[in-house]
Amino acid sequence: MNELKICGLVLCALIICIVFKNLKSEYTLLIRIAITVGISILSLALVTPLLSFIDEISKNTVVYSYLPTLVKALCIALIVQITADICRDAGESALGERVELFGKAEILVISIPLIKNLFKLCEGIIK
Repeated sequence: MNELKICGLVLCALIICIVFKNLKSEYTLLIRIAITVGISILSLALVTPLLSFIDEISKNTVVYSYLPTLVKALCIALIVQITADICRDAGESALGERVELFGKAEILVISIPLIKNLFKLCEGIIK
């Protein structure tokens, strides 16, 4: 659900940038910088669960169903790609790139159960 909030925020910032581009172009840069920094920080914050994942690699994991995770990842990728394309079409490629970064980080986070199962399978093969 975070991706919808971020994409909505980016689209609002995009509209504000377009409006201010003709009125006060110096505000457009400030808005782009603020949104870019904010989304970058949120994207990096999503990676922190990866550190706890590394700690849990050696522990027994519960096997999750693969299909819901794959469908959720696909939906996130589509929503983020559409939003990034809209930003690029409006001439705001920096915002589009930050949205893509956020989407990639979120897909990585929801893929952790699949990665756990992959490590468990490799462990079983090695033994």
